[in-house]
Amino acid sequence: MGYYLAALWDMDGTLCNTKPGVAKGLRDMCAELGMDQLSYDEVDQFIGPPVQDTLKRLYGMTDERAAQVGDIFRKYYRGKDYVLESEPYEGVRETILRLREAGIRNCVATLKKQDMAERICDKYGLRDCFDRIYGTDAKDNLKKHDLIQLCCEDMGITDFKRAVMIGDSMYDAEGAANAGSSFLGVTYGFGFHSPADIEKYDSIGAALTPYEVGDILLKR
Repeated sequence: MGYYLAALWDMDGTLCNTKPGVAKGLRDMCAELGMDQLSYDEVDQFIGPPVQDTLKRLYGMTDERAAQVGDIFRKYYRGKDYVLESEPYEGVRETILRLREAGIRNCVATLKKQDMAERICDKYGLRDCFDRIYGTDAKDNLKKHDLIQLCCEDMGITDFKRAVMIGDSMYDAEGAANAGSSFLGVTYGFGFHSPADIEKYDSIGAALTPYEVGDILLKR
């Protein structure tokens, strides 16, 4: 076995392209509230972090109001099954199986709600690829570093540097830093657009495709 014991995968923009469903949920949310509709490019800002965090940043909403509006988004996103309008990126399954064959365990560590993450994994037959699936709780008390720590502790990993958080945004990079784990950035999602975006963080590399994730992890 190589150096790394576990690969911890973000979901939105790393495992799956969830934009089509998120866009529809935001469309219905805006229609109900009489808000200006977002362009398809503006939707990217909502992919990855909890929706209420983006609402507060973009619209200056209070915590209470952002939570209320976030619940309206999830009413449509979950209730109309928009959550299932997503698709794994090419090479994800092959890379996970390749890592497993090398003795590296795989987990999901996402800020998406737990039930939503599980439904997506079930739809695409990914659940059996993972040792653990961790999403955030109903009240969004769990942050990315909490999820990383839970994954590691649940698998008996005490040296968090031997677990790699794989993700496409600063939430993943900062979560890894706060948890004390390693970090690998990917540029095919929504947060990072080039290796230069990842260089500002303490990363073991930048992957342009899921296949490159495997190449980087198995080198050491």
